[in-house]
Amino acid sequence: MNHQAKKKYGQNFLRDKNLLMKMVRLSDIEHKHVLEVGPGQGALTSFLAEQANDVVCYEIDESLKPILDPLLEKHPNLTIIYEDFMDADLSHLASELHVVANVPYYITTPILFKILETESIVSASLMIQKEVLERLLAKPGSPSYNALSIVLQYHAEASKMMDVKRHMFFPIPNVDSAVIRLVKRKNRLIEKEYETRFLKLVKEAFRQKRKTLLNNWFEAFSVPKPLLESFLIEHGYPAQVRAEQLSIDDFIKLARVWSYD
Repeated sequence: MNHQAKKKYGQNFLRDKNLLMKMVRLSDIEHKHVLEVGPGQGALTSFLAEQANDVVCYEIDESLKPILDPLLEKHPNLTIIYEDFMDADLSHLASELHVVANVPYYITTPILFKILETESIVSASLMIQKEVLERLLAKPGSPSYNALSIVLQYHAEASKMMDVKRHMFFPIPNVDSAVIRLVKRKNRLIEKEYETRFLKLVKEAFRQKRKTLLNNWFEAFSVPKPLLESFLIEHGYPAQVRAEQLSIDDFIKLARVWSYD
């Protein structure tokens, strides 16, 4: 069947078998429970089903049924659910899930957050826009470093698995891709009682990137600037420090002693 890629779903199909096999191999999913988001034409799906204990796919585009459904006969351990992954209730699936997916560019961040917030998901290998991967893996001091970099690295150990050139897709997108590997942390980096505060401080610290940490927090929390200045200096930071200069450990340290809720 000749399926016309749909722009509204961000469909770009990858057909390079060697690259797909490498992605599956490096994802370490043998005999495990796998979740695929957006199987598309099923190029990755078959390789997953050959390795995993079972594979559950969420596909929003029902017009792909004639291409995907024949895979069900070939792979008895495969389940395809024609539903938007963002609306899906994953509570009935296995208690330890491993996501492997070629993620549509337009919905990368919401998918990432759902993965991070779903306790049963323990790892993920995601093919995403290369520029987004660089932001996610950015370190303090880098122009790409932002709140999402910190939130992702707080929840998971993250690394780049491989680069993927744009010409390996059809239709060819305007940007290159890369595969990010996420392994969720088993232990919190900060005590549970401080986690909400930590995430709030991080988010508000990057409210406007051109502003100092002090000014962003002043606008977010309405704490008098002299108090914020004293707070930063007391804990070893210049009053004019910017959010991108602080590491995860710095934000954890400040969240533990913050008293302006």
